Amino acid sequence: MIAIADRIKPTAPLTIFALQSMGLHVLLVTGDNMKTARAIAAQVGIKDVYAEVLPTQKERFIATLKENSRKGDKVAMVGDGVNDSPALARADVGIAVGTGADVAVEAANIVLIRDALEDVLGAILLSKKTVQRIRFNFLFASVYNLIGIPVAAGVFLPFGISLMPWMASAAMALSSVSVVMSSLLLRNYRKPDIQKYDNPEFILWSMNKGKNINVHRGIDNFEHTPNGSFISSLRGSRLAQIFSGAVSAVKQQASTSFYDKQKASLLLSPNSLDDEMELHVV
Repeated sequence: MIAIADRIKPTAPLTIFALQSMGLHVLLVTGDNMKTARAIAAQVGIKDVYAEVLPTQKERFIATLKENSRKGDKVAMVGDGVNDSPALARADVGIAVGTGADVAVEAANIVLIRDALEDVLGAILLSKKTVQRIRFNFLFASVYNLIGIPVAAGVFLPFGISLMPWMASAAMALSSVSVVMSSLLLRNYRKPDIQKYDNPEFILWSMNKGKNINVHRGIDNFEHTPNGSFISSLRGSRLAQIFSGAVSAVKQQASTSFYDKQKASLLLSPNSLDDEMELHVV
């Protein structure tokens, strides 16, 4: 007997835990059979799994997920294979692993240079830092204009306050320099060490990661999901997340699905979870 299996990356469970802690709803979409998909999901802690999904259906899955999501929700797709490229292009944010197929890299918005799943977390946190810096720079530059324009227009002349042309030029140059210097502070960003998430909360999460897994065959049932009902909010305490998983299990037994509000969804290709192949010969 020869058994061949893909072994998940050592940091995969910790990364999934970190993403879920950020409020992301993580799904596994794979062409593997249901037993394999359930086994992988139980190891990494993903509760919603869509197995036996054809390559042509992945892009349709992303499109339907975007249609069912509420306003402001975003859908990200992580993949590295040729069959993931249409889904990567369709998603709001496509994240490709640099060691994957070239067509997947071309279709994605973000390319991870290393074959490390935890870099997905780093990319999301870096994007948040970048947006925060953009907003700060906009506010910083607006202060110069809010103060300088009234002074230059002579509003404060009765109080003896005026602005000479050279002062206006200096203020304008200082505004540009300060914004650029503020943006350069992003060079000091360091992605978090994934091991910092290895805490007691992660241990509690690991004890329940193999429970209440919803495995769906194909995407037929998903396409009939009412608008806005698929996205599930995982924000809040870990107890709330465990309770949400218990509710999902009950709903699954009743052949119905109920999901509340979700800020973002992240879909994973199974290959992005795999590490090196493991071979057992008995």
